[in-house]
Amino acid sequence: MMEFMRAGGVPIWVVLVFGLIALVTGAIFLFRPTERRGKVLRGLMAATLYSVLAAVASDLAAVCAKVPRNPEWAKSPDLPLIVMTGIGESLTPAILGFTILSLAGLFSAIGHRRLPVT
Repeated sequence: MMEFMRAGGVPIWVVLVFGLIALVTGAIFLFRPTERRGKVLRGLMAATLYSVLAAVASDLAAVCAKVPRNPEWAKSPDLPLIVMTGIGESLTPAILGFTILSLAGLFSAIGHRRLPVT
């Protein structure tokens, strides 16, 4: 797990923080649903989604900047493998964030189902 987090770099920690806040809020909404909590959860899920997109973009930008600056990598016959490894590492925030968003979405769906009918 730590290797996974290391691969995502600093941006993955932002995804984790926003995602955990959304997940906890989703769990609270699941057990004590109110319209207000549902709106807050939607906002936190949006913040998590945007942090995922920013983290992946940031990680991809880092790969695109670092590979050409390293002459050994740039001239290596293994350049495609180096770039593929970088892209794979860049996608770790998406894997983490979308997994958390899936769970938060499930909590949201169940919480909305349990909302009292007015």
